Amino acid sequence: MKRAIAHIPSAEMLRLKPVEYWLGRFPDFVRRSATEVVLPAVGTFGPSFESEVHPIPPALRGHELLPDWVRQARDLLGEDGAIWANIIIDGQFLDNSAIWQKNQYDQEFAQVCITHPTVQRILHQMISEILEHGVDGVVLDLTDAYPNSGSDSYAGLSAHCFCAYCMEAMRLKGFRESKDAFIGDDSILRLALRVEDDGTAYVDTPQSWIDHRNADALVSLALARRIVSGESQQLTAEAMRLLAYLRARVQVTAEAVRAVLAPCRDKGMRTAVILGSADCDWSSMVTLEALHTAKSASEYWLPDSPDPQLTAAGAQIVQFLATRSTYGFNRFFETVEDADKRIVLFGIDEFLKNLMSTSKRLMGNKLSAGAAYVVEHLPEFAGFVGIPLGQQDHLDIVEQLTHSVTGVVLPQELLMKFRIVEPSP
Repeated sequence: MKRAIAHIPSAEMLRLKPVEYWLGRFPDFVRRSATEVVLPAVGTFGPSFESEVHPIPPALRGHELLPDWVRQARDLLGEDGAIWANIIIDGQFLDNSAIWQKNQYDQEFAQVCITHPTVQRILHQMISEILEHGVDGVVLDLTDAYPNSGSDSYAGLSAHCFCAYCMEAMRLKGFRESKDAFIGDDSILRLALRVEDDGTAYVDTPQSWIDHRNADALVSLALARRIVSGESQQLTAEAMRLLAYLRARVQVTAEAVRAVLAPCRDKGMRTAVILGSADCDWSSMVTLEALHTAKSASEYWLPDSPDPQLTAAGAQIVQFLATRSTYGFNRFFETVEDADKRIVLFGIDEFLKNLMSTSKRLMGNKLSAGAAYVVEHLPEFAGFVGIPLGQQDHLDIVEQLTHSVTGVVLPQELLMKFRIVEPSP
């Protein structure tokens, strides 16, 4: 049988229940035991281990941490089971604007840019520390590494990253337009992104369109999806410029990922990257093919099927059984982990509204026996990875959280509004 990987994306899950519980939940979804497990090492708000870089987040102090989880996982999986440590690319806990991303308006966004050499050195330090705890590999979660979205503060969109390091790296890849091309409602981004009331509509761009400058395909899809309107001839010229940008951008991101994971390669350790799509996802700004070409990692985890030529060329692909992989889960757990601050800033009612909204994103969980069975018969995948978080687990987290931050137990009728649909076994 192929590999079966249980992914635990947040330390909040391990505050609620031990590693043994989540590995025990895995067969409830897929009717087989996990052969590997992913443990949370660096989250949005800091490391789950003693680090030179940053203290353990207050919520984890006095609780079991990464070294404890690794020992528990080793006892449960045995020496043949692989234990991975997960790093979510965010880094807002570093709290220094000198390494923040910058949008096209030169405004900072509180998330690190992995192209920045100082960020790479910081991540090298944390990865080196992680490897001392007996894990078999390191996973980089890129599902929201470079956010691009609507903003009330700007016309058009706020896109990332346009810091000096990214601009110079893209210039060396042949893209020499200024940031002006991305400013305002008429920026070239309008061909792939459109602000809506409930988020941002987007067109993820395949690497083949980027390589072959297939502007006609991009324009046709953008028009069909009603992302943009206008004269086809003018849109085609803009699409060529956008594809030139994407060609440079995906290469720069792929090389940054490879640089970040250097300590693992130096020690012969396994590496994996989580993507929301094989195409250029506008929250990651990289493609599977660009990563494979750059030899950024030893394997890649994503929900959609890769180009057959990539697997024929030796790319190791694992299917992530969730919509956009961890993207929705990370948004939910970020809300959970930042509860105290959000309640102070926005009030309890607004917090509960946001928690309910992000809870609905968990409906993208596709971990099920049927999905796992299909993977066994798909030659492009070496196995599957999924998050064994069901409806009752989710409600337990919500109930524990709301009680701890408000001192009040939610009424049952209100708690039930947080329900999600659990995948069929």
